[in-house]
Amino acid sequence: MLSDDGGFWDFALDSFMARYRPYKVKDGILHIPVKGALTNGLSYTIGGWATGYEYIRQAYKRGMEDSDVKGIALIVDSSGGKATGCFDLANWMYGYRGRKPVTALVEEKAASAAYAIASVADRIVISSTAKVGSIGVAVVLPEVTERHKAMGITVNLIRSKKEKMEGNPFEALSDAARARLQADVDTLHTDFVALVARNRSMDPRLV
Repeated sequence: MLSDDGGFWDFALDSFMARYRPYKVKDGILHIPVKGALTNGLSYTIGGWATGYEYIRQAYKRGMEDSDVKGIALIVDSSGGKATGCFDLANWMYGYRGRKPVTALVEEKAASAAYAIASVADRIVISSTAKVGSIGVAVVLPEVTERHKAMGITVNLIRSKKEKMEGNPFEALSDAARARLQADVDTLHTDFVALVARNRSMDPRLV
């Protein structure tokens, strides 16, 4: 079995950080958690609260290259996370399709970004109470203009062009900014549908 992290998780085996190592093999099956908020640039998993895309990538790669690993189980319980990094990860995982059997085990939820990752598996197995899907993209932009007005606070924005800082919470979203953001969301949604359709061998019109 591989015993080298290639310098990526660089800490002693007896360190408390060892619990965050994304490499746990049971009876020849590598278990990879996909839990909590999924985020880009995080190389660890934090209990059931958060999992990094890089964490999943590194563990998946090692599992595919380890001759002692006969299959991979994605242990999924997540409402999703950031679009940034998600599709790149799912497409990269798909590149290993057929090398070893992969099963996504959904404990309670595999929604949005979590479903994008789970869709890469050969099989998706769900518990009797689990929910899967929510294939969509959302942008949340809080606005505090009314609160500031009630408090007598004025925020002055000085910028090089009107499009700079679109979506900031200190001013109402303009129609032009809303249209641009909607176009971005629509594009990501189209990409999401195409990814799931390919991974699950479905007609995109049925996703």
